[in-house]
Amino acid sequence: MKHLFLILTVLWGSNSISQNGLVTYGHKQSMGMGGPIGIDYNAALQFNTTCSLYIFAQDALEGGSVNKTETIRKNKNKVFVKQKFSLPEGFQYYTDRKTQTLMSRDLGLVYVKEQIPEIHWKISDDTKTIGNFNCIKATAAFRGRAYTAWFTTEIPLPYGPWKLQGLPGLILEAYDTNKEVYFYFKSIKYPLDTKTSIQAPDPKTEQKDWISFAEYKQGLIEAHNRAIENGRMFMEDFDAEENAEEKTMADSYIEVFDEN
Repeated sequence: MKHLFLILTVLWGSNSISQNGLVTYGHKQSMGMGGPIGIDYNAALQFNTTCSLYIFAQDALEGGSVNKTETIRKNKNKVFVKQKFSLPEGFQYYTDRKTQTLMSRDLGLVYVKEQIPEIHWKISDDTKTIGNFNCIKATAAFRGRAYTAWFTTEIPLPYGPWKLQGLPGLILEAYDTNKEVYFYFKSIKYPLDTKTSIQAPDPKTEQKDWISFAEYKQGLIEAHNRAIENGRMFMEDFDAEENAEEKTMADSYIEVFDEN
């Protein structure tokens, strides 16, 4: 009840200030590594009252084009070799509240259009301070992972990093169970004095078309299955014993789907 009162109080007073802002995050990808030790990207979320745009793995955010191999040691017996790369446009996730549409420039550099996903958040009484903001804890299952998010009603807009959204306040930090997917707060400019210009990703710039989420999901599953099959063929070519622990989608992708 106290959270509801706080949320309503902030919303009633929100029209008196600008609601344009810019958040910078760290975006860490450590899928299959058991902890937040993997590739770390700079990320940014622009937002206003009607839309938001989240970008990561972009040349401009990384200080120039990046394409390098990183060796990550988990312990003396476990080493991971990962590729860090950036792109001129990066990966983009645009949320349009007017049309209830999520438009993404996503894995495979495909352009995906879908209805804003409904995430069934459970808001708790736990709080902590992030930056200068009081934040409230929420949890939810979303596309194969269990997430914890920390949001602030001091910015009463339902945005967050990547595709995480739908809370009564801006998400400043979010992570899955082992922080293999980890979005952490760096800085914020809010409110901005000038209106934030936010552009949706445009497939026409690359002579491409929008695809549906169903097509995107099927493409990821097929790519994962091909990788598994290629791995089997590699082991057979070298007459090696196949690894008993076959990789799942969770070892490679943020979103995890039924692989059948």
